[in-house]
Amino acid sequence: MKKLFLGTCAVFGLIALFKELRPAARFNSAADTLQVQRLGIDGTVVGEEFQPRRTPYLAVYHGASWCGPCQQFSPGLSEFYRNADKTNLRFQLVMVNYDRSDADMVAYMRQHRMEFPAVKRNAAGAWGASTGNGIPNLMIIDTSTGKVVSSSFDGSTYVGCDVPLGVLRTIIAQGHP
Repeated sequence: MKKLFLGTCAVFGLIALFKELRPAARFNSAADTLQVQRLGIDGTVVGEEFQPRRTPYLAVYHGASWCGPCQQFSPGLSEFYRNADKTNLRFQLVMVNYDRSDADMVAYMRQHRMEFPAVKRNAAGAWGASTGNGIPNLMIIDTSTGKVVSSSFDGSTYVGCDVPLGVLRTIIAQGHP
């Protein structure tokens, strides 16, 4: 019995070690385009082609309307996006949505006046990969290397969306993280 217990502990210890040793998420093999939805000026839904690598940094927001913490974070993210200087093309923002239907996703976008594009998780391809174990998750990706610069998760620890949002603010203000 003691050997079985020690063997089980060793197996779980190795699993935990391999989880910690796995390489950081990279998005350099992700598709060059995504089909996304965006809210038009009049609130209608517009389908368009999105090029994730068009700017040096891509912010990927994983969220859903049924997620309480997402509901708390989304208004601030939407306000940030509306007020951010997007003319210098330092970053883009896209939401990877976890809602069950397109209608739920669009209602969520309208609720918080999300002017940035959105794509359902099952249509996001590699860009829909997450660096954490839940939502909301905001990730900042260096599009030239595919490396995650900042995430709401530090390993398996949730640090919140304000951490990567602060990094994004720095990128915009200073031109780099």
